[in-house]
Amino acid sequence: MSDSADPQRIIELETALLLCLCGGAGPIALRKNIERELAGHVWRSPEHGVVYEALARIREQDSASLREQLPSQATRMGFPDIDWAQYLSSSEPSARNLEDIVRELISESAKHS
Repeated sequence: MSDSADPQRIIELETALLLCLCGGAGPIALRKNIERELAGHVWRSPEHGVVYEALARIREQDSASLREQLPSQATRMGFPDIDWAQYLSSSEPSARNLEDIVRELISESAKHS
């Protein structure tokens, strides 16, 4: 494990990534690429893992439909107590920003492994 990895930074990046994804950032092809890139990612926050899994199970491209379905999907997965306000109140982020966040998250996570 490297001393240069900052566990808090990883959690911040996870949060930023989920805000982008919950906001509907990026075309479906980009989102599928992100799924592949993060296939082995160990979520530092258990709630982040649940939110990401709920996102992965919903195949909507429309951000309004996605936002509407997320709480129900998490409840069906057995997690009804997620505070969705923090994930769904964000403004629409850019796809470019999303790619940067994923790259940095993968890099920081690798340092921490």
